[in-house]
Amino acid sequence: MISQETCEALIRQYYKELFSYCFARLGRSKTAAEDCTQELFVLFLTKRNDLENTDNIRLWLYRAADNIIRVYWRKNNRAEISIEDCPEAQEIPSPERIDDDTGTILDELSPDERSILEAYYDTDYGQRNAAARKLGISLSALYQKVHKIKLKLKKLQ
Repeated sequence: MISQETCEALIRQYYKELFSYCFARLGRSKTAAEDCTQELFVLFLTKRNDLENTDNIRLWLYRAADNIIRVYWRKNNRAEISIEDCPEAQEIPSPERIDDDTGTILDELSPDERSILEAYYDTDYGQRNAAARKLGISLSALYQKVHKIKLKLKKLQ
C-alpha cells in the first residue's frame, strides 16, 4: 500500500511528463490529454492499496496511460497517431528551446538515440519485446536507454 502523501508526491512528480506523453499520443489534443491524464491519476489513487511499492511506479503509470489512450481511441473511433506523424512523443520540448532555424531539441540526439525512441514509442507496451529484439538489445536495456535519452533531453531544455 502506498500512503496518501507518497501518492500526492508521485502525482506532482509525474503529472507533466505523463500529460506530455498523452498529448503526443492523442494527436496534440489538449482536451483529450487532460482527460486521459486525469483518468490515469484517478486510477492510480484507486489502485494505490494494491500497489506494493514505488520502485516500478513510473512503468505502471505508462502502462496504464497506454491502456487509457487505447480506450479513448476506441470510444472515439479514431486510430492512434504513429511516431512518424507525431515526433513530439519523445518528450515535448518547451517552446523556448526550439530554435527558429535549426529545428527542435530532438536534433541534438544521435541517429541511434532517435531510432531507439522511435522503436520505443512506435510500439504498444506488449510489443516492446519485439522492438528491443529488432534493435538487438534486451527489453530492460531498451527501458534504460530510453530513460537516459529522456534525461539528456531534459538537460537540454
